[in-house]
Amino acid sequence: MDYNSLSKSDSPEPPYVYEEMKQNFKHSGPGIASFVISLATLLGYAVSFLIVGGMASSIMNEAGNLSTDSSQSIMFLGLSVLILAALNVIGVVIGIIGISLRKRRKVFGIIGTIINGLIILLFMLLVAAVLVNAGAV
Repeated sequence: MDYNSLSKSDSPEPPYVYEEMKQNFKHSGPGIASFVISLATLLGYAVSFLIVGGMASSIMNEAGNLSTDSSQSIMFLGLSVLILAALNVIGVVIGIIGISLRKRRKVFGIIGTIINGLIILLFMLLVAAVLVNAGAV
């Protein structure tokens, strides 16, 4: 039998083409890493602010001025926030890599990128607010 001699109604069905279903895709590794980094930094920010809040009672002396012992807690807070912000930048980059992978689920990459990006945005707004207030004094 020749395919050209068959009419449209007599033509055999095309062979089944296997299409991968989205449910069979694996989660992207970088996306999961970005999500874990975002959760770890959120926990890190909470812990560092709680530790500094606990040390805040000894920062001020009776006159309301900063005591000499306050430099240690202020240094701890500054370093922890800078380290956690650097982790957030790494989390955004890894999240974008996780989103760009083909044939992988992108849920964790999107969530991790959004959370890390929001934290970076809040950090930049905090720095801008401090700089504006420092300029007003």
